[in-house]
Amino acid sequence: MNMVKIWPFGKKPAEPRHVKQPKKRKIVEYERKPDDSSGEVVADRSHLEGTAFKDAMALLGDDSKKQ
Repeated sequence: MNMVKIWPFGKKPAEPRHVKQPKKRKIVEYERKPDDSSGEVVADRSHLEGTAFKDAMALLGDDSKKQ
């Protein structure tokens, strides 16, 4: 009779599970200073007087309002 030999390689023991600690998020706070320049940008309508804008409105602007 043939006897099966014992397996020579043993099973490795399971390593203990490592619980990863969540990284603390760095909170960055910014101070917003009052800025009045945005009002100047909104009030600036010089782009409406350029020839490129007038040409584009001549091509596209008139047809869209007739519907």
